[in-house]
Amino acid sequence: MRKGKLLLTGVVVLPLLFTMGCAAKPKMYYWENYSQSLYDFKKNPSDKTLLEHKQALLKVIEVSQQHQTRVPPGVCCEYAYILMKEGNNKEAMKYLAMEEQAYPESRPFVVRLKNKIDAQKK
Repeated sequence: MRKGKLLLTGVVVLPLLFTMGCAAKPKMYYWENYSQSLYDFKKNPSDKTLLEHKQALLKVIEVSQQHQTRVPPGVCCEYAYILMKEGNNKEAMKYLAMEEQAYPESRPFVVRLKNKIDAQKK
């Protein structure tokens, strides 16, 4: 009977410990309400939802920098793309450089966007 009780305790305690260990792990990235703002913009594209999504992207970048963590992958690039579409190429280049510095593997994509900006200048 004692062996059965020990087995039952292990079945209950081990998953609980595993879950607690996972819950204590800090988050790798700060996302704010990125998913919701992107969903809202895609579902109802308007100047208002675009502005809200831009604000969410900027907040993700700012808070990540304040906490001295990496900005989530693609966030700087997405923000730069929106700036580029608005004609704010100088600011877009700044965010593309941030993306490339944080994620060197994104260089081919970033270079294509930089080339588009250069083509717009001509």
